[in-house]
Amino acid sequence: MKKTVKYVSIILVLLIAGIWIMYPGGKKKGTPVTTAKEDIRGGQVKQERKIKYWVAPMDPTYIRDKPGKSPMGMDLVPVYEGESSEGVIKIDPVTVQNIGVKTTDVTRGPLIATVRTVGQVTYNEALVQHIHTKVSGWVEDLFVNTTGQEVSKGEELLSIYSPELVATQQEYLQALRYERQTGTSTFKDVASGGKALVDATRRRLLYMDIDPAQIEALEKRGTIQKAMTLRSPTHGIVIDKKVLAGMKVTPGMELYTIADISNIWVLGSIYEYELPFIRTGQEAEITLPYEPGVVYKGRISFIYPYLSAATRTVQIRIDLKNPKFKLKPEMYVNVMITTKVGEDVLQVPDNAVIRTGTKNIVIMALGGGRFKPRDVVLGAEGEGVVEIKSGLADGEKVVTSAQFLIDSESNLKEALNRMIEARKSSGEKEAPNATPGEMKETGKEAPQAGTPENQKQVMSDVTDAYMKIHSALVDESPAGVKTYAESLAEAGQKLKTEKRVGAVKDVVETIDRTLPGLLSGDIGEAKASFAILSRAMVKYVEGPGRREARAQGIKIFYCPMKKESWLQTGSSVQNPFLGKDMLVCGNEIKY
Repeated sequence: MKKTVKYVSIILVLLIAGIWIMYPGGKKKGTPVTTAKEDIRGGQVKQERKIKYWVAPMDPTYIRDKPGKSPMGMDLVPVYEGESSEGVIKIDPVTVQNIGVKTTDVTRGPLIATVRTVGQVTYNEALVQHIHTKVSGWVEDLFVNTTGQEVSKGEELLSIYSPELVATQQEYLQALRYERQTGTSTFKDVASGGKALVDATRRRLLYMDIDPAQIEALEKRGTIQKAMTLRSPTHGIVIDKKVLAGMKVTPGMELYTIADISNIWVLGSIYEYELPFIRTGQEAEITLPYEPGVVYKGRISFIYPYLSAATRTVQIRIDLKNPKFKLKPEMYVNVMITTKVGEDVLQVPDNAVIRTGTKNIVIMALGGGRFKPRDVVLGAEGEGVVEIKSGLADGEKVVTSAQFLIDSESNLKEALNRMIEARKSSGEKEAPNATPGEMKETGKEAPQAGTPENQKQVMSDVTDAYMKIHSALVDESPAGVKTYAESLAEAGQKLKTEKRVGAVKDVVETIDRTLPGLLSGDIGEAKASFAILSRAMVKYVEGPGRREARAQGIKIFYCPMKKESWLQTGSSVQNPFLGKDMLVCGNEIKY
């Protein structure tokens, strides 16, 4: 009996082993596509994966619910559910290496912000003096007779003949004689009266800018002098001279302007967003274009309490020494101001941030070829780094190169997912030969509906006229705007004969609305109308005209100052709204 049980047990073990070998994991043939996972015994069990949709390998926008062939004759490939988390994309490691993806850690540390601007050297207003005469008369001799001449304090400027000055000298000599005669008087009032008369007359001479040395010489000489000398009250450079020899001068008339340029001012302009980094008492470094390597150091002494409406800047004043007068007034210099924003600031390299004009994005590196875009709030910008206010944590990894390619892939997958969800929620089915985004007739345009061929050519003419109007606005040519607006009007008339929906319909209606301003001949009205037209054109390019626009190299730019977008070709910013002074104001927006 024991022997029989033993044989039966051996047979059962062999049967179970055979079943395990023939059907791994206990699954039968015909099981859907699976992924393998290791079980506790070291073997493998297979887990079912559900196919989400099928896509063309060369065109990710070509989506089908069933397997088949792509328009290029290639087999459609499956996309499975649960391959990645929401918003996460996976890229093959070989592709990651080929496109040159580089990553870095989000770190904390001191953030140094540097403000650079151009300054203009000017005179220190506290060290500028105007020289006047206090009496009427005629200039006898001119001792300082050239502009730019350096003068010392007390140096002779000119001699002047003045009847009033001659009379005052005579009175002073008479007061001196009277003082001597009454000085020995036994009457105190008489003696003190003589002294008071001398003091009063002496003060009159001093008030006429006659220096004490000349008054003493007059006392010793005992005779009046026809011309008296005026001396410089300060040291400096003559920056303006309005007096000539023999000229009649009167009180209040400006003779010289003398400025001490051993200490000068530098006036610089700071943009609004840079103001948080500027404070009085801060050190500033001044360099000259023609003197590389030499740095002059000064300090910010004043921040002007008003803003320039034209340039949107605030002026600052920097005081600094001017050894050997190397810094000349009206000279342009480079100004650099460095400030420490904080000691422990979360930061990333500035090239890790994608700025779209409306938001800021970084690409997170999650490891294993997985990446995820994330919105961040930026703070101050330093030397090659930018502060992160929110959206990231210390130690996370971000992509610093090729992030635009990853962001484009992420946007594409997001758009495809939205399209699929929209189809599911609407319950609509694709036509057998439909392209992504095309739907059955429902009275509404599909989210990314294509443009009929007959309208594509007309829209190409509209785009061409739009681009020429853009160039004319950049050149600030009202005549050019008017000429190309007429071409725009012709193209708009052609579109009116077609059945128009969605973005194309918006373009036609906007052309009619903006033509009066474009044809007005007034550059201001033309710019305002062009901004309205640009909104419709950007909507068209982001929608049904996307493929044609990209093929033509058309880009979307956004101006943060005007809060308007426009289309153009080329990478060099050509802002049509702000004029030649701010032509490069704008950021490219990916679409």
